[in-house]
Amino acid sequence: MKVGYIGSGPISYFHIPALRNNGFKIEALGTTKDSESSRKICEKYQLTNKYCRGGWMEVLNTDVDAYIICIKVENTLDVLKKILEKGKPVLVEKPISFSLKSLEKIKTSRYVENIFVAYNRRYYKTSMELKKLCNNSTGGTVLVNIPDSRYGIKQFISNGCHMVNLTRYLLGDFEIVNKIIKTNSLKNDIDYFSALCRNKKWTIIFNAHSLLPSNFSISVNSDKKVFELKPIEKLTIYEGMQIIEPTEEDPLRKYVPKVKYSFTEDPLFKPGFDLMYKNFRLFIEDKKFNYSNFYDAYETVKSCWKFIESEETKDFRI
Repeated sequence: MKVGYIGSGPISYFHIPALRNNGFKIEALGTTKDSESSRKICEKYQLTNKYCRGGWMEVLNTDVDAYIICIKVENTLDVLKKILEKGKPVLVEKPISFSLKSLEKIKTSRYVENIFVAYNRRYYKTSMELKKLCNNSTGGTVLVNIPDSRYGIKQFISNGCHMVNLTRYLLGDFEIVNKIIKTNSLKNDIDYFSALCRNKKWTIIFNAHSLLPSNFSISVNSDKKVFELKPIEKLTIYEGMQIIEPTEEDPLRKYVPKVKYSFTEDPLFKPGFDLMYKNFRLFIEDKKFNYSNFYDAYETVKSCWKFIESEETKDFRI
């Protein structure tokens, strides 16, 4: 299956091996005109005869079955709109756009159903197993931690959207009941927020914090068990407590959760990418099979904005 590939950043070095493993063949690759990074990636993957010096418009003029967009978020919509005009399937890196207004315009496209969004974390084996556990449980409480090593609303949307989207995948849609936001007036940005959310089955707390030395995590408390993704590549199921009595060497009594089951992603490719491309191929062959559609991506960005909007942040809107 022939694809036109638009992208040459670091993430492309993970996309290309995974797409090739699923029977995709890059017929054209380019970004900006005379892109040096595009040339280098073509050299690495023996694609020198597929290098488009004319940039992404040259890629669009190549006869292919589908397209892949992996470029800066700020430039993604312009390319996506041109591809949609061709009526071909397209895999596009998340979050597509920072702007809800821009995304709303895409919703009116007659080919919006052709969009497959690269939210790879929902294709982790750990995430898929947790989804089964959540589906089979009676419900309960959930804690979602979204730390980040950098400041910025754009940073939260481009990185934190992974966790918002994964939560939607695991638990379904939700509404925000209440939230607290701490802004940083010097940086005209957000330090942290905490939000209480719910749906019919789950009560969910989201905690997002800038410059925090921690990992993404999701902890689900249900049916006297704890299901934990921490980091997302590792799933641990806890049931019961183990009491460790004091000793002379360690005089403290300890209450330790018992690990019932645990496993960690051990992929040949970047986690989630191989299965994501398997699903993209199925999507091309049967449009009904899309776990990562545009509407879900739109609702993810919409939720991100709802989390961070307040009177203090209303002027931050992009």
